[in-house]
Amino acid sequence: MQRQAIYLALTFVFVLTIACNAASDDWGDESESPSPTHQSATAAPEATPLPPPTVTSGDKWALWDGPTQLRGANIWQRVVVPDLDGRDFLGDDHVGPPYTQSDFDQLAALGANYVNISGPGLFTERPPYTLDEQVQANLDHLLHMIAHADMFAVITFRTGPGRSDFTFYSEGAGDWFDEALLIEWVWEEQ
Repeated sequence: MQRQAIYLALTFVFVLTIACNAASDDWGDESESPSPTHQSATAAPEATPLPPPTVTSGDKWALWDGPTQLRGANIWQRVVVPDLDGRDFLGDDHVGPPYTQSDFDQLAALGANYVNISGPGLFTERPPYTLDEQVQANLDHLLHMIAHADMFAVITFRTGPGRSDFTFYSEGAGDWFDEALLIEWVWEEQ
């Protein structure tokens, strides 16, 4: 079981690395030199810049009338579990990993006009299922930064009453995370 998990994780990292390298080749700007932490062993092929969006930022319905016009990124977040994540893995806030205004400004500068926020739901996973005000504040902050970068946002809630983020990693329960973190009784209780 552990061997399969390691194999799956290594395969995922390999595929993710290839996808990120391909994506960075498509989005790169050759006028900028790479930062020391993002240097590539080989020179990236010449990137073709994306045309600017043809829809004004106030005309949301026109996005659906013609060819594909939304382009951007999916971002992922979850509630940080300090005993599992430590202080560095996902950051030291209630929700991580952290994003900055600069992240969204750079994304917009590359031609993006859309961000899908895939993150924790607004209500706690365990009874009494109350509003998690820290999650709400984090979401409000993300939406403010995305709007400031003049992009659209879609919110995808990954968790909620009776369902934790660890439902997506259920095969790792008891292996790399405590089984108590696996909450998926939303499918069982009424």
